[in-house]
Amino acid sequence: MNVVLLNLILTTAENGVIKRRKTIKDTRISNCAMGFIKAGHRVTILASEEFKPSEEETYDYNIIYFKSGLKRLFKPYLIPYPVGMYSYLKRHRDEIDLIVSSEAFSIGTLIAAMACRPKLEIWQEMAYHQRKWHKLPSRLWHNLVVRTVLRNVLVVPRSEPAGRFIARYSANVSSTIVDHGANGDVLRPAADGPTDTFIVVSQLVERKNVAHIIRAFARLVAMPCYSHYRLHIIGDGDQAGALRQLASQLGVGGNVEFHGFMLHSQMAELLRHARAMLIATRRDLNMVSIPESIVSGTPIVTNTCPTSASFIARHGLGVVRDDWDETDLIKAIDHYPEFHEACLRERGGLTREGCAHKLVALYADNCQKHVRGTK
Repeated sequence: MNVVLLNLILTTAENGVIKRRKTIKDTRISNCAMGFIKAGHRVTILASEEFKPSEEETYDYNIIYFKSGLKRLFKPYLIPYPVGMYSYLKRHRDEIDLIVSSEAFSIGTLIAAMACRPKLEIWQEMAYHQRKWHKLPSRLWHNLVVRTVLRNVLVVPRSEPAGRFIARYSANVSSTIVDHGANGDVLRPAADGPTDTFIVVSQLVERKNVAHIIRAFARLVAMPCYSHYRLHIIGDGDQAGALRQLASQLGVGGNVEFHGFMLHSQMAELLRHARAMLIATRRDLNMVSIPESIVSGTPIVTNTCPTSASFIARHGLGVVRDDWDETDLIKAIDHYPEFHEACLRERGGLTREGCAHKLVALYADNCQKHVRGTK
């Protein structure tokens, strides 16, 4: 199949600031594209020019960047307006077999519906109305555009909360959840078991609440039997300096290592050998680090904020508790064998190839239902 992945926003723009990376090869949509390719499909990504990497790259897929128009109204970091995308899709619609578009609330999704509606599948992550302008634009969009223009388009949710949310506006929502897929070639379980470490893979920004993690970890290593444990923190952001200072103030500067931004190939060894990945975010949807951790065989300690928290709890993939503390870290240590085995059981469905197979199968099944419904 010729598959188009419509994902205009390639990376999260914290506080409305788009930070261009040297590479996009570790972004979730690049990883998704590689899943489709490994499943035997040809892939083109459509993205906004603002997210183009700062250095030239070559890919196994095709990628086309569109300039953003009407920037005062359609902020490129939030809901970009891709100039020329409609013409591109109309010109190539006979060559395209499937368009997987991120989010129902997207100008790109609306354009794809107008240009190639029968070939469109929406991959839904949002589980609530965006708060911009008191949620009014999102409410209007879902009640007017989703209920009318997108009314029969298949929507595949990336989490149970996303499915419940979009089902309020669409009658064609898949009961099958398809989360972000992880690179199972690089991110794989350790053959020699875990080390006495924990890991954080996160932007170091206020909403990620990494300070909570450091404080809980400091209370853990204050106990003599856990004093040798180490915490690896992977990621960058404006809170990095303050978090280093906090670790030092709590007396665990020697136990906490800040690695900065790392590629998957660089962090894979640390991730697969950790007792658990730790999350204390205040606001997030589907965190791509969660399937990456599960595919690596590494359990998770998290609060209930991520939309995949219910999946973690239901399948026994770690500890899910709001305001978790050092006792939950001890639980992760003591119950590592069963949490790890649960991760291995779910691994196949969370690889990037597994997710690609699911999205294609759901689209094909929806097409068959439509054919049967017209007879």
